[in-house]
Amino acid sequence: MRKICLTLVMALIVGATGFAQKKNVNSAYNETWQDAPNFDNARKLIKEAFNDSTTMNWVKTWATAGMVEMRFFEIELTKAMSGGSPNEEAMYNALKEAYDYFLVAVDLDAKPDEKGRVKPKYTRDIKEQLHTNMEYFYYGGGYFLNKQNNQKAYEMFKIFDDLCRKDFMESFKINCNDSMHMQSRYLAAIMAYTSGDKDEALTAFLRSKEDNFNGLDVYNAIANIYGEKKDTVNQIAILQEGIEKFGEEANSDEYGFMSQLINIYINKSDITTAISMLNESLKTDPNNREYWKVLGSLYYEQEDEANAISALEKAIEIDPAYADAYGELGRIYYNTAVNESNKANEIQNNAEYSKAKEEIVKPAFQKAIPYYEKAHELNPGEKGFLYNLKSIYYNIDDGANLERIEKLLGE
Repeated sequence: MRKICLTLVMALIVGATGFAQKKNVNSAYNETWQDAPNFDNARKLIKEAFNDSTTMNWVKTWATAGMVEMRFFEIELTKAMSGGSPNEEAMYNALKEAYDYFLVAVDLDAKPDEKGRVKPKYTRDIKEQLHTNMEYFYYGGGYFLNKQNNQKAYEMFKIFDDLCRKDFMESFKINCNDSMHMQSRYLAAIMAYTSGDKDEALTAFLRSKEDNFNGLDVYNAIANIYGEKKDTVNQIAILQEGIEKFGEEANSDEYGFMSQLINIYINKSDITTAISMLNESLKTDPNNREYWKVLGSLYYEQEDEANAISALEKAIEIDPAYADAYGELGRIYYNTAVNESNKANEIQNNAEYSKAKEEIVKPAFQKAIPYYEKAHELNPGEKGFLYNLKSIYYNIDDGANLERIEKLLGE
């Protein structure tokens, strides 16, 4: 009998608590419609309802929580529109909170009752409120962007875009492809990236790509993210797609899609493919000095010295002031001279050694001099040219020029 009484008492306590929390929800709702609403109290009442098992999953709790925040937003917005001084940060934060609460409420509102019937009570009013204030999610994104709160800016731009895709908003037939929505997708992608969320940024940029909005910037961003994620397969694919879609603009100095592709293959040590791509690119862009210079370097890496020299000379023909091409030619001749010097050092006979040095080694080093001197003239800040010139003048016993170079190096 005692157990039965205790069980009954506990049931009465739980029932009373549940009733009290439902009363809190109703009180929170009523509070927000006072002439001077006490939002702190309304939020406190809702928080208590969220913490009670009888009301934490009650659709009215979530719908009322959203309504409290939406009401706060609308009051602050009215201040702004009437020339008052709203708390903009709190205003847009409340709008975001309202959306979060409303999403849960819509989900709970779509669940069948104990008889298996689905009879939404709150969804119609929720979607009306969201539709009425939809553009302010976009403006909220702009507000947080200006405040350099990129994470919140991303969330607001994303909500603005997501709303037009929500099933419960379908009746409004919102155009997801107007300029405002396309821009929100693009801005959401940028904000996600600057917030450090590469996965969200990639998803957002891929969605933005379908809009043809700021096309090359979007393709470039996607390629960069794939690169950062070490996903070279998709990085190559998006760069190739960009080149096919945008043509020569994709290969401009600003974007350099072909250069990015070539660098990927170089980093993968696929020199043959890189050379093939460069030769193909030079068919349509024959005056690209950078392509010729890189092609020369790659040929040299494959020990094809003749083609390397020819490509580098072509780069200089296009741009006679191209210091790096002169330097690369100097490097080829310098390395050849070093190899010849190493061979000579293996000669045991002094007379034969002296002959090899005078007839083979010194002339080989001298071949590199005009290219390094010109490279230094064009780019005096590059110390590498000077260090190799120092080595050359030392090896050919040219004391005067050696002293000159050492002074330039500050030695």
